[in-house]
Amino acid sequence: MLTLLAGTAVTLATPPLLGAVVDTVADGGARSRVAVLGAALVLVAVAGAALAHAGGRMLVVLVQGVLAALREDVFETAVHLPASTLESSDSSDVVSRVTRDVEAVSEAASDVLPDITGASFTIGLSLVGLALLDIRLALAGLVCLPVHILATRQFLARSHPVYGDIRRLESARGQSVIEAVHGAETIRAYRTQDHHLGRLADHSERAVARQRDGARLRNRFTGLLNAAEFLGLAAVLVTGFALLGSGAVSVGTATAAALYFHRLFGPVGALLGSLDDIQRATAGLSRLVGITDLGRDGGSGGSASGGSGEVGVNGSGSSGGSAVDVKGVSFSYDGTRQALREVSLRIPAGTSLALVGASGSGKSTLAQLIAGLGEPDHGEITAGEPGAARSPSRYLVTQEIHLFGGTLADNLRIARPTATDDELRRALREAGADWALEQERGLDTVLGPGGTPLDDGAVQHLALARALLADPDIVVLDEATAQSGPRTRALLRTALQRVTRGRTSVIVAHHLEQARDADHIVLLRRGEVAERGTHGELLALAGEYAGLWQAYTGTTTGTGPRENPHPIPVPTPHTHTHTHTKEQHS
Repeated sequence: MLTLLAGTAVTLATPPLLGAVVDTVADGGARSRVAVLGAALVLVAVAGAALAHAGGRMLVVLVQGVLAALREDVFETAVHLPASTLESSDSSDVVSRVTRDVEAVSEAASDVLPDITGASFTIGLSLVGLALLDIRLALAGLVCLPVHILATRQFLARSHPVYGDIRRLESARGQSVIEAVHGAETIRAYRTQDHHLGRLADHSERAVARQRDGARLRNRFTGLLNAAEFLGLAAVLVTGFALLGSGAVSVGTATAAALYFHRLFGPVGALLGSLDDIQRATAGLSRLVGITDLGRDGGSGGSASGGSGEVGVNGSGSSGGSAVDVKGVSFSYDGTRQALREVSLRIPAGTSLALVGASGSGKSTLAQLIAGLGEPDHGEITAGEPGAARSPSRYLVTQEIHLFGGTLADNLRIARPTATDDELRRALREAGADWALEQERGLDTVLGPGGTPLDDGAVQHLALARALLADPDIVVLDEATAQSGPRTRALLRTALQRVTRGRTSVIVAHHLEQARDADHIVLLRRGEVAERGTHGELLALAGEYAGLWQAYTGTTTGTGPRENPHPIPVPTPHTHTHTHTKEQHS
């Protein structure tokens, strides 16, 4: 600030020097004096430019550092928000916040803020210089002030809502594109292209209409600024002419006054004109800070990952797992229909629990709450012993596994960045992914777009290898083998047994043999615990679980599934309508 202020102060000498040149010429002074004044003008220009450049550079470096920290805060908060909170916003809105909004703030901070700072100093010091010449000339220039105030108040009051609407409408337009691209095959199958194009056109027209409103506001604002400049300069010239006629000032003083005021045109225009950029940046900044405020308000409930997600993973080893207590837990996605109702159960340390039930029974919801993705509306979920030195680490693997661009090693080290190559290979072998270590492949194999494609079963192998590398106390497997084919199902089943061995595990059973192998089974019905016990106890009970097993295996015994087993074939008339739970899909 001091450097910018010094640069502005130096350039204040320009109008008096030019006024001295005018007086020297008018009075028939020596040419040498004009040359000295000219040299002084050059020095003032060079010094002012150098100081302005140095101060602006320092300001940009400072602001970009702050912006970098803000981006990191936004990202860190977002990935720790509960999944329900993050998913309550559509994909385009999330992308818009971390691209367009960051861009608007960055442009304002890098380009506009230095200009505003310099313009503010120039306006303030120029008014001081104008007053020092003659207070009457300064008062004449203030004629423009009411017009500036009127224009600015109108623009600020009307533009902020407009720019906020533009951001939201652009987000809706982007979301319609994303949905159409993701559902292209369905759209073609139902021949609804015209309908989706019409929706896109409607979103686009509304966004353009709002952008047109913003353009009208800017044009009106600019017109008022030009009118204010005309009035102010005319008032200074008329006052200067009158004072010159009465002999109160010299021609050079009147010239310097006119130059001082004319010198305000650029800074005032830059200061008030930049309000347009500031308004856009403010709208973007509020959307960014809004995310960090969610974290401060207690919205942080674990990882928001929809694929293989880590919650509090510390890599310190499972050491037998940790007990989990679910006490009177109720949860609702939309605040009306409950996905879970007063669920209570205990998972002893080092044991496995299988969650079974029809679609919409609450299996995935309960599993994700145990994994730490969100907080229950009522009740509590605790892990480990009270007063323990550290909180147990928890790890979630779902059927929605994400493959990141990069090498195979990069994808594995997401779970443990410090893992050695030998540890990566060991985890792959234990997860049954020996195919990844074949001669034509290897840890340096590039995956993702432009790299080696992998089928769903192979990607699930990598997710289970990540779980082994993370070595959590508690592992939650939400239908982690749902997408596997017949050839990989047996390998994945073996890998699941290895992942759950020696640690507390919760398994959302997609195939009932997973429930048969678990230490405990809980059958959920419409968000409530309907049956609980071991496989043998529930078969002996001859209740709903026994009926599921009979339908699944074609027998009434617990000998195992018939050949080519299918997922639990239980239709249900009651499914949750919330779009963010996978349990609604039969």
